[in-house]
Amino acid sequence: MPSSEGLGEPAPLGGLPRRDRGQPPANLPDAANNPGTCNAVMDQETNHQNAPPWRRLRSAASALIRRHRWLPAAGTLASAVGFTLALLLHRGALAALGAAFLLLTSYVWGYATRALSRMDWPVLRHLQRRQYAEVWNSLASSPREARAATSGEQEESGLRRSAAAVHDRLTELSGVHREDDILEIGCGVGRIGFGLASRCRSWTGADISPNMLAVAADRLRCLSNVRLVQLHGVGLHELVPNSFDLVYCTNVLAHLDEMDRWQYVQEAFRVLRPGGRLFIDNVDLESDAGWRAFSEGAAAAQQLERPPYEPRLSTAAELTTYAKRAGFDQVQAHRRSPLVVVTGVKAQ
Repeated sequence: MPSSEGLGEPAPLGGLPRRDRGQPPANLPDAANNPGTCNAVMDQETNHQNAPPWRRLRSAASALIRRHRWLPAAGTLASAVGFTLALLLHRGALAALGAAFLLLTSYVWGYATRALSRMDWPVLRHLQRRQYAEVWNSLASSPREARAATSGEQEESGLRRSAAAVHDRLTELSGVHREDDILEIGCGVGRIGFGLASRCRSWTGADISPNMLAVAADRLRCLSNVRLVQLHGVGLHELVPNSFDLVYCTNVLAHLDEMDRWQYVQEAFRVLRPGGRLFIDNVDLESDAGWRAFSEGAAAAQQLERPPYEPRLSTAAELTTYAKRAGFDQVQAHRRSPLVVVTGVKAQ
């Protein structure tokens, strides 16, 4: 599912686009870096018909440049050639005009380069929140979009860096051991698994989005102890009981319906071996950063269409209740603002 990095981190059952205007989903782990995720303005088509002419013209120009990304560079090159010729021919007026065009096209090129590095996430108004596979497949129509949806990072190097904080939290709060068989619920593109697999006996990534899993398979193809499992509904029915030592779900719960969150916690208990550990997280509604994101987002989103991947925050009470009711012992809530992390152990 998507992620909430702005509030944490976006993946399909493992990734999600950030709610910032034109930004990709955030990853829950790095939520502190972008507490405005929930404030995003996702529906860029809203009130388009009532927009002033200059805004409609800008939108049309933006669409043209997105379709033909070579235009700004070509325009700058043409302006530079014209300016140079005017100087060589001693055409003062033409040289001045050429200089103006060169400045303009250079600005447009630089602006376009920056703008095109950001993702514009579709509202997906035709999909419901619980159509997880369809939602996340739509957000992961290319490897670049899949990476951005799960972490906000479009390039492989940034994707790997973004996983470091999650590795540290898992190690600190649940432990990662060489003899562990580990399961990630909502693995997305394998952002976390890439660095975690070398530290355990086996790593299994489960996700409901085939598009996300296709990118994960490509990224993790060189790792021999990795298995990817496509989920076909809410739950872990494809996995057998008592088969894992650690089950974690990070940056995913924000994009799930509350009843489905509960379902996955129950399923985590089922597939864990006795003594196995649970690690789940979400953006903490009770933290200052989480509440600020929620309250500002609520005010900004009243007149906007809300996409099916819109993050929904949690409290420690919610997540600890799921863990205790599922049967976990030693249930603890750990606050790592803006996140709340809940851990537990399945009794021996």
